[in-house]
Amino acid sequence: MKFVFDKDATERLDKFLAENLTGVSREFCKKLIENHYVSVNQNFVTVPSCRLQKGDVIEIQGTFEKPSIKLAPEKGNLEILYEDRHIIVVNKPAGIMTHPVSGQTRGTLLNLVLGHTKVSSTGLPLRPGVVHRLDRDTSGCIIFAKTDSAHLDIVNQFRDRLVKKVYRTVVEGFFPDGMDEISLPLYSTRNDLTKVSVRFSGKKSITKFRILKKAGNTTYLEVMPVTGRTHQIRVSLSFLGHPVLGDKKYGRQSILIGRQALHAFSISFLHPETKRLLHFTAGMPEDFIDLLKKLGMEDAI
Repeated sequence: MKFVFDKDATERLDKFLAENLTGVSREFCKKLIENHYVSVNQNFVTVPSCRLQKGDVIEIQGTFEKPSIKLAPEKGNLEILYEDRHIIVVNKPAGIMTHPVSGQTRGTLLNLVLGHTKVSSTGLPLRPGVVHRLDRDTSGCIIFAKTDSAHLDIVNQFRDRLVKKVYRTVVEGFFPDGMDEISLPLYSTRNDLTKVSVRFSGKKSITKFRILKKAGNTTYLEVMPVTGRTHQIRVSLSFLGHPVLGDKKYGRQSILIGRQALHAFSISFLHPETKRLLHFTAGMPEDFIDLLKKLGMEDAI
C-alpha cells in the first residue's frame, strides 16, 4: 500500500496514516510504525512523530490485520437529538465516559450508541465512530459518525474549525466584564495526558466568553472554544482565577454540585453529505438547573 504526501505543510506520520487508512485509529497506526511496517522514501521509520515533507512516498510493507469491533453493545437511556444514516447526535449525561479505554470497555456512551445503531469502523478498536469527546463529568451535545465517509468529513470540519460549540458553565467568583477572549499555550506531558497546564511550549488555544448572570460570588458563563484542545475550557478558566465550579482537577470540589458545572449546550456543523448547516441544542440537566436555582439565577435558566 503506497501513498504520496502532497501537502505543503508538514504533518506527523501517524496522523497522516490515521486519516488515510480506513477503519483504524491513530493509536493503531503508531503501533504499525513502531513495529517496522512503514517506510518513508524506502527507509523504515519507527518514530510515529516523524514529520512528512511534500513529495514523500509512504509505503506499508507486508500485511496486517485490522482490528474489529469487539465492544459490547449495551441498552440504556440514550437521548437522541438527531439521527440519519450518516450521523447520530446525542445528549451525553454527566458521569459517563464518551468511549472505552484500555481496561474499561463497558458502561460508556459509545456502548449505549452501539446498542442502538452501527457506527463507523474508523477509530477501532476502542473509538469507532468517535469524532470528538466530552469529559466524563461534562454533559451535552456530542456527535458520532455512522459511516467512514461521515467520520472523515466531520473530523476535517473540526480540524478546519467549521464546527461551532457553545458551552454553559458556572465559575467561581465574579468574572471580569471586559474579558471576552483569551489565548493560552496549553501543554500536556507524556507521563500524564489527563492533566493539562499553561506553558510557553504548549499548543495555542483560543476561548471566547459571554457573561450570562452573576450571583452568589459566582458567574454563569457562555463559553465558545475556537480551538479544541484537551480540557481547554477548564484550564483557561482556572488560569484566569475563575475555575469551573465543582472541578476537582483544576479547581476544587463544591457542595453545590457533585461534578464540574460544564454543559455542552449546542453544536453546529455541516451535514457530511448534504452540506446543510445543522444546529442542535441539549437541554440543561437537572443538577445544573438545581445549581442555578440555589444561586438565585432562576431567570437565567
